[in-house]
Amino acid sequence: MEPASETPTALLLIDIQKGFEHPTHWGTSRSTPSLETNVASLLSAARSYNESASQPILIIHVHHHSTSPSSLLHPSARLPGTETSAIEAADFAAPTGTEPVLTKNVNSSFIGTDLEARLRGFGAGQLVVAGLTTDHCVSTTVRMAANLHVLGDAPDGEGIFMVKDATATYSKGGFDAETVHAVHLASLDGEFAQVVSTDDILGRVFR
Repeated sequence: MEPASETPTALLLIDIQKGFEHPTHWGTSRSTPSLETNVASLLSAARSYNESASQPILIIHVHHHSTSPSSLLHPSARLPGTETSAIEAADFAAPTGTEPVLTKNVNSSFIGTDLEARLRGFGAGQLVVAGLTTDHCVSTTVRMAANLHVLGDAPDGEGIFMVKDATATYSKGGFDAETVHAVHLASLDGEFAQVVSTDDILGRVFR
């Protein structure tokens, strides 16, 4: 883990959209109560860093546009009782006009987008990943990032940082949300990514 001033670094925010704010659609509970605060902190720190950096952090948002009409992430979906589009970015992670927003309709952020080309063109040596959900789109994207070697010749998982307290998932299959979250982090750590905290990134990378 290196400062962004020494190693080209990208921040990838996956599916942080209003549709995930529904209290029961995705599960009876969600993990990571600090998700909103920590994602906002990562974004704020990266943007502040970029104001004076000679080597800026590449901030990329990825949004899911489901092909299933019943999904709250379908382009036609609205938040219950409102006319608010459910595929809009959550307020705490809204992109600025200069930050690219890539759209996908499968779990991987690399399928149907130019994410791989953007990371390679930038020369990324570190990739910081946050978003929703741990066990679906975040996990799939992290695994593909490692398998595609998007950071060049780095060994699988090296330089890919999955921020454990800035990712979240929901209860399912009789397992509570924190258990689902923890098990999927454990399966990624050390092989596909390094599982780290928001404080690790703020203190050692975005500085």
